[in-house]
Amino acid sequence: MYTCKATVRLYDTDAAGLLFFGNHFRLAHAAYEEFLASNGVDIGAVIREGKHLIPIVHAEADYKAALGVGDNLTVQMTCEKISEHSFVLGFVFLKDKVGEVARVRTAHVMIDAATNEKRPLPANLIAVLEGLG
Repeated sequence: MYTCKATVRLYDTDAAGLLFFGNHFRLAHAAYEEFLASNGVDIGAVIREGKHLIPIVHAEADYKAALGVGDNLTVQMTCEKISEHSFVLGFVFLKDKVGEVARVRTAHVMIDAATNEKRPLPANLIAVLEGLG
């Protein structure tokens, strides 16, 4: 499991001052990028190299409590599934003194940037993801 902190910012909220539903995915993806960086994977370099992409092909979320500006969160990320070409990440959002406030899942597939054909996940990425449990 990978754990990081996040804070709901004003720009994350809607007109009612609550975390806009789509920004749960932004916070989850920020945790994913932070996790990759902490494991020596420079996602920017991978993208600039232009050989492979890992797009999200499915995303879902469950919201259990409203979040507002200044709320501090703990985001827990796990890898729920790894296959030859894809993986599924799970994120649990926790708020102090409240507990679980949301869950997010994202499914990613490795593709060749030129052909859009599926490619096997590299061994080093599999090893990093397996470390999430």
